[in-house]
Amino acid sequence: MNGIDISSYQAELNAGIVPSDFVFIKATEGTNYINPTWREQAGQVTQANKLLGFYHFASTGNPIAEADFFISVVKDYIGKAVLVLDFEAGAINAWGNVGARQFLNRVKEKTGINPMIYMSAEVTRQFNWSIISTSNALWVAQYASMSPTGYQSAPWADGKGYGAWGSAAIHQYSSSGRLANWDGHLDLNLAYINASQWNELAGGSSATEQNNNNSNSELEDDDLMKFTYEIIDAKTNKSQGTVYFYDGNKVVALNNIDQWKIITEIYKDTTGKSMKHYKWRTDAPWYIRFLQSINQKAVEVAWK
Repeated sequence: MNGIDISSYQAELNAGIVPSDFVFIKATEGTNYINPTWREQAGQVTQANKLLGFYHFASTGNPIAEADFFISVVKDYIGKAVLVLDFEAGAINAWGNVGARQFLNRVKEKTGINPMIYMSAEVTRQFNWSIISTSNALWVAQYASMSPTGYQSAPWADGKGYGAWGSAAIHQYSSSGRLANWDGHLDLNLAYINASQWNELAGGSSATEQNNNNSNSELEDDDLMKFTYEIIDAKTNKSQGTVYFYDGNKVVALNNIDQWKIITEIYKDTTGKSMKHYKWRTDAPWYIRFLQSINQKAVEVAWK
């Protein structure tokens, strides 16, 4: 999945129309600063049905106080967005890995969710992160150059590894990205996780238990397999426009967004879970593979 991360520097950016599968938004810094555009941009992301994340830029204050401040600001999105500690600049010297762990542990204590941690590849090797590497996913920054670029499917890495982490969940590989519908530079990221894994990072086990009345073991097999998807044109990075619904037996093309809303609303009321939605690209045509797997050569004609 391809995505961007933004802050108040991109105050005029509409996060819903810039091509991306996910968007990270800076929410807070220290114990006083709140990004004045975070809530508006979060609304743009969710309205566009993109994956959402928030990050706190670590300052030099008390790590627990900064964690409490971060949580107090984004509390309405707990369980709905991935939470991240942005560990760089002064915090590296002021906190070290001990302070970073205090922040992460405080967020887990108050929300039940293990946040991600963002740092440069060099910092992954500067400290011993073995205590958190199995619980807190890594978002790593490593650039090949500062030259303008679009999304990359295999960004450069120096091959030296990421310390205690065997691999990164997300790689930020440029701060000079150029994408449609925005005239400035952007941070570009490649996620090595899928949408389902993203939602797991956002929800955590306790949040999932609180937000859903039914566990997977209580759902019928056909309920577990119901989902929707859309096809993303690899050349334009835009949706082809049609949403498809798999009802556990066959794929049906939906005529309009109201049908999609009705299906997902009924599914949520019935199962207590949100229906999964996938974005499959034409350069990795999983929709074709799926149709083949259920022996369906083409989608059903949309109902009238």
